Amino acid sequence: MSSQSKYKASLQAAIGLTDEQRQTAEQNFLEVLEHVLGGASAVRGAYVEWLAVRSLRAENPGSSRSSEELQAIARWEQAADHATRAVFRQMKIAAQNAFFELHVWNSRTH
Repeated sequence: MSSQSKYKASLQAAIGLTDEQRQTAEQNFLEVLEHVLGGASAVRGAYVEWLAVRSLRAENPGSSRSSEELQAIARWEQAADHATRAVFRQMKIAAQNAFFELHVWNSRTH
């Protein structure tokens, strides 16, 4: 992960992996995301947009979604799903409930 990316991944609920396997999976997840979305800043941007739209939807569940909101949701969710499946397939992780979380922090405070 680039020191400028200001995010990290953590693999959750993957039982039976060593710390090394977990760290490798997390790094591979970030690499696939960066490849799919076009770089570290694009990963951070897509995630922050997705998070903002999801928060807006939670606050206003009855309002209609704009095409930009739908695109932001689809862009992140498709990239994250692709990266998760690619890493699980590559590392032969058979974890039914496992998932990756992305942790993003504010560049002004870190």
